[in-house]
Amino acid sequence: MITLINPSSDVETRKIRFSTPPLGLAYLASSLREAGFRVGIIDNMVENLGFEELVGRLGNSLIVGITSTTPTFKSALRYAEVIKKAIPEAFVILGGVHASFMPVKALKSGNVDAVCVGEGEKTMVEVAERIEKSKSLEGVRGLYYREGSRIVFWGERPFSENLDEIPFPAYDLLPMDRYSVVGMKLEHFPVVTSRGCPFGCIYCATSAFMGTRFRNKSARYVLDELEWLGEKFGARNIAISDDTFTLNRKRVQEICRGIRERGLDINWSCSSRVDTVNREILEEMRKSGCDLIYYGVESANENVLRFYRKKIDMSKVKRAVDVTKKAGIAVVASFILGAPMETREDCMRTINYAIKLNPDYAQFSLLTPYPGTELYDMAEKSGWILTKDFDRYTAAKPVLKNFHLSPDELKNLLSYAYRRFYLRPSYLIRKVLEGNASVALSFVRTALRNILKHQRVG
Repeated sequence: MITLINPSSDVETRKIRFSTPPLGLAYLASSLREAGFRVGIIDNMVENLGFEELVGRLGNSLIVGITSTTPTFKSALRYAEVIKKAIPEAFVILGGVHASFMPVKALKSGNVDAVCVGEGEKTMVEVAERIEKSKSLEGVRGLYYREGSRIVFWGERPFSENLDEIPFPAYDLLPMDRYSVVGMKLEHFPVVTSRGCPFGCIYCATSAFMGTRFRNKSARYVLDELEWLGEKFGARNIAISDDTFTLNRKRVQEICRGIRERGLDINWSCSSRVDTVNREILEEMRKSGCDLIYYGVESANENVLRFYRKKIDMSKVKRAVDVTKKAGIAVVASFILGAPMETREDCMRTINYAIKLNPDYAQFSLLTPYPGTELYDMAEKSGWILTKDFDRYTAAKPVLKNFHLSPDELKNLLSYAYRRFYLRPSYLIRKVLEGNASVALSFVRTALRNILKHQRVG
């Protein structure tokens, strides 16, 4: 038996009331199951099991895999400690973005037997086959492991070239009734149709974790998965989780046409860049059920965008947002505050720009140097990192030095950005007229709750 765990984070983060299925674990589970292994998933981010109950659920698991993001890394190590103490014979392996960039630190904790780095499907299957047959892990690529007092690494595993080989995610092993957004039951099934990002923004770990080459599933595979989700789980709302879904427009058109030809009754959302869309593709997407697009705008300041290496032309931002809304697709725009060189005036310019741009929803965050990113390496070398307590790396707490603003001033600016955007009478009236008042108010309540929380917590 193999059990995969998504650990709970600290109490503060859990209060955000936003939870989605851990798709990475679902893909690992389906790959292991296809290889003939019995697999279970414990998503403790929503199940909230105590350690005694969690250990009881593990039963006779030969292998326990624990995923970790940056805010849950410390928690993942604590889980490993508890599991190793209760079941010393269990092989405990860590994975996920954060562990991939700090494998040695994870192994030196003493309770982790191995760390799977990067894409894990093939590595986990190979590890499971070796462990089941009591064979050595010698030669397994993509794996750091302890051998006595030594840490062994046989090199990186090449990225998967044919993503169509990966079986559909094991949604049946997840507590699908537990996921929610702002207190409402989650009805959007996440789907990944590509991996890798060629753009190299300094704050994003995708390029390092998944590579700089864009690799995509075929349109036919994507359509088969969408059809399967509808038939097996009744999925009618899909959240495409690719970094830039619209990078290959020809494939997008094939998917859109296929949705209509197969008669798939779905609504779907995706993430994109303002320089990868045009009127034709947006209208095609809308006709096939796309109702929301997430754009990373990030800043209204050209010097900050150059620092981020965002590589977008500000003149294209408003055009993309306007043409998207004209096509009948809602827009979520993200903005980042707190780059080291940003002044209060720079931050206010971005906040005011968000108001002027007037997307349907806005997301504001503080620039955070996640391990594995170029920003983290730069910040560590320059002495800009304020803390390495990764529990605080939530993008809502200042962990990066700003040359002009104190941490408290940055927190206040983040609070102001949310109040200014969501509490505009014109915005609330528009949402009422659109019939989206309950959704908008839920976002407002959650935003305000988190704002007040961050003001109370130092």
